[in-house]
Amino acid sequence: MIGQAIAADDVTARALKLHEKHRYGEAVRLLQPEWATMAGSRQAAASLALGMIHLSSAMLYRELHQTALVIELDYLSKLNRQKTGSASRYADFFLGQVLLQAGKPAESVVYLQRFADRAGAQSPYKTFADIEMGIAYSRLKQTQKAGQKWSGVDMSKPEIKAALAGAYAVVGAKRHQPVVMADAAMTDARKLHYTPSTRMLRNVLRAYSQDGHPNKALELLSTNELKEASYVEDLGASKSISFYDASLLDDMAKIHLRAAVMYLEQADQDEKFRGSTSYYLADAYLQQGNAELSLHALASFLTQAKLPAQYRNNAQIQQAIAFGRIDRNAESSAIWQSLAARSADDPDLLAALIQACTPARADCAKIENLALAAVEKGEGKKFFSLNAALGKYYLLQKNYARAELYMEAGRDKANKNNIEVNDPVMLVGLAEAYYRNKKFSETLEIYFEIAKQYPVVRQIQETMQGIYAMEQQSAGEVKIF
Repeated sequence: MIGQAIAADDVTARALKLHEKHRYGEAVRLLQPEWATMAGSRQAAASLALGMIHLSSAMLYRELHQTALVIELDYLSKLNRQKTGSASRYADFFLGQVLLQAGKPAESVVYLQRFADRAGAQSPYKTFADIEMGIAYSRLKQTQKAGQKWSGVDMSKPEIKAALAGAYAVVGAKRHQPVVMADAAMTDARKLHYTPSTRMLRNVLRAYSQDGHPNKALELLSTNELKEASYVEDLGASKSISFYDASLLDDMAKIHLRAAVMYLEQADQDEKFRGSTSYYLADAYLQQGNAELSLHALASFLTQAKLPAQYRNNAQIQQAIAFGRIDRNAESSAIWQSLAARSADDPDLLAALIQACTPARADCAKIENLALAAVEKGEGKKFFSLNAALGKYYLLQKNYARAELYMEAGRDKANKNNIEVNDPVMLVGLAEAYYRNKKFSETLEIYFEIAKQYPVVRQIQETMQGIYAMEQQSAGEVKIF
């Protein structure tokens, strides 16, 4: 339905083909330059396509961020406990940073402060640690301590100005104009002929992503792969450790989500596409945490006649989730029960329900039993999505053996880790299940394939290789780039 409304335009159709193959970056690079020269309905069609592409990108980067947190937290914790060989001086800093990302600000402060106490007074990383501690204190509602960490920071260096801009953006301190600060940091870097590091770019992106400037952020992303380490620590004897910022993936997810909303709202101005855009806008608004706007868009979408069953079902599931988030639980439950009652013979509907039951706070046990009964009887590609959804459900339940089993059943065996055939979001989930089950080589194989299209995934690959070396005592055996 929605694809047919766009396919008339050549470049837009080609971009959508790339989207279907999960090559989102390529799709944007193809369509974005043409978009600005289009007019009227052609531009509206392209806006809808770009909105869809950015929405898919946001989902992928959010999934990558979640699994990166798991892997980086494990790796840095192991590194921090290592008692033999050359000890890292920076493990405390990056462990504190990832704990902050994982929602553990109090624990974060312990490691960041320990690093700051040991770092030299002139070290920029001592300043970075203070800035990160300011974020932690802000989240602990200790605003005075946060202010003390940020006051007196020397902003003559572009990297430090960018770090503070990112911190202000994260905590919502708009009075400091974080975007203006980030722009100034980039200007200072150009004047000083300084090439921004990955860390500086991450902080500039953080400012843009938090403060509603998707165009600035997208321009930065289009010219930087961001696959390099945030810091490489030399431990001597040809040994070094690469450290990454897991938050970069979170910022990228937010940027793409904001871009999706921006383009979809533009497409929504054209009546010809309003029905289609409302479907995707509802999803985007819900991902942003705005249930009211999502419900408004869903109401518009569901008034259309002759909606394909899959789209109607998915829209009603989104309604159930949105109602639940604003405590209209009776309406949420009624929709859920209605869909569940007619799902037994519909693997696509069952897949959507099992995937949504946890965020919807619905009766997962009933849907789980229906889904298990369906996959027992069914086979073939028609049941791929249901198996994949069951695998993701079990991953959330921390039943990693079953998660692996069902996601493997949801993968195209002939094309294994090929993202053009398999949903990369599902592959990221399967990689996490493999990791939890200590199947490190299988995990790395998936990330290797994803990294061909998404170079920033290198940060997860390198971290995985570090864990592999620690646990299997086989450093170098799985080096893949």
